[in-house]
Amino acid sequence: MHVAGTTAAAKVVERAKLDRQGSLVFTIGTGCCESTAPFLYEDFWPGPDHEQIGVVADVAVYAPAYLRALYPANDGVVIDVEEGLMAESMSIETEYSCRFVLRDKSGTKLEGQDSQVCSVDDPVSALRDRGPQELPEILRRARMR
Repeated sequence: MHVAGTTAAAKVVERAKLDRQGSLVFTIGTGCCESTAPFLYEDFWPGPDHEQIGVVADVAVYAPAYLRALYPANDGVVIDVEEGLMAESMSIETEYSCRFVLRDKSGTKLEGQDSQVCSVDDPVSALRDRGPQELPEILRRARMR
């Protein structure tokens, strides 16, 4: 897997470098709802199965093994930026009213990144009304030390 960045993405990274004291790192595949979105973090420690897959504006880009397996050899994607997209995220670029997105080599946004809303059916949503809840008997008897 190989990841590159657009000029627009590099400009946002350069701005973040000026505003931050720590070391910047990109990671892909670590989000909950946006599991393939690129995230720019300060002082992030990649996981044990993460490997560097590219560089954007002298900032390393890491991805875990499961994601790298989806893009064999030199198949890859491009990190780009879209202005005005505000989503709940801990990624640094949201401070600048923009979001990093992945695009294929032709510039098309990858599937699953079109919506800024996590769509979850009511039957499986953690936000659904579950009515009165009660711990199972085995958990009521459990003792913590």
